[in-house]
Amino acid sequence: MAEMSTHENRSPLVGTATRTTSNVQLALPRGLPTVEALFRFAAGAERRIRTLRARIEERSTTAGGQSRVETELLLERPRLRVTTIKREGTSAGSYDVWSTDGAVVEQFSSATKTHTRRPVRFAPEGLDDADLPAASALSDGGEPLPTKSWAATMLRPGNFCSGVLATATLGVVSETMIAGRAALQVDAAAPRAIGLDGDRADFRYRVAFDRVTGAIICVEELRGERVVRSAVVTSFVTDASIPAAAFEVEIPSDAVGIY
Repeated sequence: MAEMSTHENRSPLVGTATRTTSNVQLALPRGLPTVEALFRFAAGAERRIRTLRARIEERSTTAGGQSRVETELLLERPRLRVTTIKREGTSAGSYDVWSTDGAVVEQFSSATKTHTRRPVRFAPEGLDDADLPAASALSDGGEPLPTKSWAATMLRPGNFCSGVLATATLGVVSETMIAGRAALQVDAAAPRAIGLDGDRADFRYRVAFDRVTGAIICVEELRGERVVRSAVVTSFVTDASIPAAAFEVEIPSDAVGIY
């Protein structure tokens, strides 16, 4: 990427294998790490994962009742597909598909019957500069991810750790099991960078990190002891063989192309 003036000149396929492991701590030492050591390890989660099949179940409770959303993630660099399904009772409701081959992003929404296809927009250079404060720096894993998604939080937990969890009163790291995988868990009490009306002192996060990769595999939001929102990985399989057809997006004939 050196000497190139625009991101459009960069092939997303170049250097993928190198980025996966370069300059990244490969494993945590035995025993329980400090919170600081765990957060540093988690920041390199995406670069330790070559292929991944994962499923995330999100539940939330509001004044309107309970909701459930399932997210399926397929990753085999540079290809990535994220399918989000909104559940209505025991049946499936609308769904959204986000897929990329590293050069083009394709999306489809069944609720609006709309379809988009666009080139990948790379982030500006310098957002991961070492001179930036940890809470301001944005790491670049090399491949695009859907923004504001649990998939992005799971694979790139560095920003969540530095910008949210680090503002809290943190507990000690403990061991747990999530989806059959060894995990490291920490409580973050009253995380808040700024004060807001309606803040409650008993608000906290309970977050679990996969011990092998550092990816976030469970986030629970609690009011006291009551879980009001959660995103829990129910399946997490690395180094699995994924057929190329699994990343294709099927567009219905009556879908409307936006761009």
